[in-house]
Amino acid sequence: MGDPSEGSVSDLVKTMVGRIPRGRVATYGTISRVAMLMGRPIGGARTVAWILARLGGRDSTPWHRVIGAGGKILLPDDRGARQARRLRAEGVRFLKGVITPSALLDETALVASFRRAPPAGTRGERNRIRLVSSGLPAATRRWAGR
Repeated sequence: MGDPSEGSVSDLVKTMVGRIPRGRVATYGTISRVAMLMGRPIGGARTVAWILARLGGRDSTPWHRVIGAGGKILLPDDRGARQARRLRAEGVRFLKGVITPSALLDETALVASFRRAPPAGTRGERNRIRLVSSGLPAATRRWAGR
């Protein structure tokens, strides 16, 4: 997957979702906002959902770690039940059908994951990310070296 600042929008989304650690989740909107922080606006949360739906679970992308706003699983029927089972197996806790806030990954943590070592399987490639500095929260600017 290499450098997330290059390549297709689908590759960018897959790279970001692959950075969500086991036992944690991120919202569709979080993924979209991180793409914007990386200088690659992708069109919003609906675009992220559409890309993950097109994957159909046919690769190793941990699609189940991406949820709706407010900690809700938005997938209907069996797909939502399968997502909840996978998340519970990773240790994610639910309270009244909603994922507990402690499992939510925010933009700062996801951006920071690109400053660390690349995920397994990338052959040690360095991820070079040009972050857009305008409008970043102070914590994000710290991770961006600003």
